[in-house]
Amino acid sequence: MLNQDRLADVLSEFARTLATDFPIQGILDHLVNRIVDVLPIDAAGVTLVSPAGLPRFVAASDESALRFERLQPELGEGPCLVAWATDAPISIPDLAEDDRFPLFAQRGLAEGLRAVFTFPLRGGNQGLGALDLYREVPGELSDREMDAAQTLADVTSAYLLNAQARADLEAVSATERAALEQLRVADRNKTEFLTTVIHELRTPMTSITGYTEMLQDGTVGALSDSQHRVVDAIDRNSDRLTALANDLLVLARLEEGAVELEHADVDLRDVVDAARVALQELIEASGRAVTFDVPDAPVVVVGHARDLERLVTNLLTNALKFTKDGGWVRCALSAADGSARIEVSDDGIGIGQADQAHLFTRFFRSVAAQEQAESGSGLGLNIVQSIAHNHGGTISVTSEPGQGAIFVVALPLRA
Repeated sequence: MLNQDRLADVLSEFARTLATDFPIQGILDHLVNRIVDVLPIDAAGVTLVSPAGLPRFVAASDESALRFERLQPELGEGPCLVAWATDAPISIPDLAEDDRFPLFAQRGLAEGLRAVFTFPLRGGNQGLGALDLYREVPGELSDREMDAAQTLADVTSAYLLNAQARADLEAVSATERAALEQLRVADRNKTEFLTTVIHELRTPMTSITGYTEMLQDGTVGALSDSQHRVVDAIDRNSDRLTALANDLLVLARLEEGAVELEHADVDLRDVVDAARVALQELIEASGRAVTFDVPDAPVVVVGHARDLERLVTNLLTNALKFTKDGGWVRCALSAADGSARIEVSDDGIGIGQADQAHLFTRFFRSVAAQEQAESGSGLGLNIVQSIAHNHGGTISVTSEPGQGAIFVVALPLRA
């Protein structure tokens, strides 16, 4: 007779296991032992079946049930296999009067088995296995007892599906972790290769620059005007290649470890002043009105002074390059609400909306820059963005064609 109190306890136990990683074999062993306490049966067994029809997991409440569970796959017949294949329960109240499984019936009757009730473990479009209830006396199970058995089978199915989902997720996560590590290794190898190649390029570039200076100085003899023009072209392109190599080395260093900050206090007023000194000659020769606006009080961040100076230098160089003669460039430093703000603005040629979406992409050069045939590697703003991000900051741009541009870098102030 169905024990309602014990059934409620068992269902509660299984409900709690749904959110756990309890082993599959353990949950099956628990099921078959508890169901014997709930229903009027002598033994119970469960077999999980693979898509190929082979047993994957077997659990039984006693040795006799274990033999019957193993016997069905051996014989290739039995209620467990049919319930798994058809996704329908099977009731055999008297094994002696049922002719559906003759081999299984013969062996079972010889061992004292008289009734079998089997319930599928359902997994969507594919069965998971079956729950077998064994009795040593013939007779039907009541409708309530059959419903209770199917409910327990369904709860077990839910746990099995949940366990499979967790296993699949862990497998996917492990695969993703392995793929991510492979990408990291490939990225490190790429960076190392790039750094090696750039260093190898810098040696002949230094030699070319030195010999070019000797030709320009007349050390090896006087040059004609046409020869001077050729040597000057060599010198300009040598400088461009050297600048490109230096920029690529900076990017490689930034990518290696998101810049290992020295945790040094840096006053951004000193950074802006150092950038101004470095660009003074270019500023004087540019014909632009360049102004600097820095506060009297320190603006301190934690970071790398050399990289922050490069950030400001790159923004100012860019502004000078794309501002016409007689135009203006302004660099302003301020602090508010826990952030330092470096703003570089100009009244230059401006940047179209389409270009702004790609402005910080490596090697990208805007349409306006290409139209004006301005030289450049397309790495300057990408370096600026990398430095800002590696200091926990952000960079933004506001611009319209012909209306100049405003670049704003925000960095967290020292706590």
